[in-house]
Amino acid sequence: MRVLYHTFCPECSFFFTLRSIFCAASLFAFIFIYTVLYAGEPFFWGFALDGYPITDNKLKEVESETGLSSDIVVFFLQWPSYEDVNKNHFPRKSLKTIWDAGAVPCITWEPMYYKDKSEIAIPYREILNGNYDSYMLAFAEDAKSWGKPFMIRFAHEMNIERYHWGMNKQDYGPESPDIYKQMFKYVVSFFKKNSVNNILWVFCPNAESVPDVLYDKNAGWNQIENYYPGDAYVDILGIDGYNWGTTKKKAMHGWDSQWKDFKEIFKAAHKKLLSISSRKPIIIFETASVNKGGNKTMWIKDTLDTAAVWNLGGIVWFQSNKEFDWRINSEGEYAYKGLVRQSTSQAQYWIDGIAKKAFK
Repeated sequence: MRVLYHTFCPECSFFFTLRSIFCAASLFAFIFIYTVLYAGEPFFWGFALDGYPITDNKLKEVESETGLSSDIVVFFLQWPSYEDVNKNHFPRKSLKTIWDAGAVPCITWEPMYYKDKSEIAIPYREILNGNYDSYMLAFAEDAKSWGKPFMIRFAHEMNIERYHWGMNKQDYGPESPDIYKQMFKYVVSFFKKNSVNNILWVFCPNAESVPDVLYDKNAGWNQIENYYPGDAYVDILGIDGYNWGTTKKKAMHGWDSQWKDFKEIFKAAHKKLLSISSRKPIIIFETASVNKGGNKTMWIKDTLDTAAVWNLGGIVWFQSNKEFDWRINSEGEYAYKGLVRQSTSQAQYWIDGIAKKAFK
């Protein structure tokens, strides 16, 4: 699958010195400096939204139903089929809508397309052999001309067979980590070669690998660290994970789910990311909890408390009634608002200031 209410603080005024190099590097510097120098301080909050494009009405609807504004907005964008590579697919309107709302955009860029309502993963050889270079070149040029910084989660949750990036599901196996690294490096290198410097690249596995050695002794290859393409290709680390509560039953879904708190879901993956690269910011790009099986408000409080202890860069909530009602306001009460507001801080307050001076 797939807010912040503090005023400007004088101690943070040095962030404005980044205005002369307003690009992805300035956004990365802000997130990095904030998470390192302001450890234990408020972090960033946002929403992941299902559906495309992202419109002003959609953002207003989310703010109205949740009582919270977003500092990061994550949305999902598929690649085209090979027949459509020459069409314009850059999401300029969605990026502008998010930016104008005061948030930082993050594209979950999925190398797949839909055909007859089925997901078709683009074969990795088509990417590595240059068949999609014209698509990426147009995307890169549009990204440069738009100018403002944004994040791309390329081929997220690569450690679960549900996505099997670059291949068919039946081929997902021991060769998958190396294939993934080749694709990731190729895409990032392509953008760098074309002098695109306003994109932050995100490596974002799922919190739990599927398959996993916990229940499949042959799944030792499917470890998060095996997919990591290297520090030179990654700016931000991410994790996705959900509390399914007691919604899943083995007879119907093939497994029994249980209520898990935030720490239980993310602890192992968080530890692995720290071992991979301890100085890169870590953001939870997708999380949410159902209602069934426990107290959702307390789950949110535990999430925010743990995020502060771990010094996370941000939390993004999957605000969607899809499969189950993941919306933060699904219980019809709003006790979470105070919890979120007192735990978070507005990153783009400074970023927006940089933008206004750099692009006036």
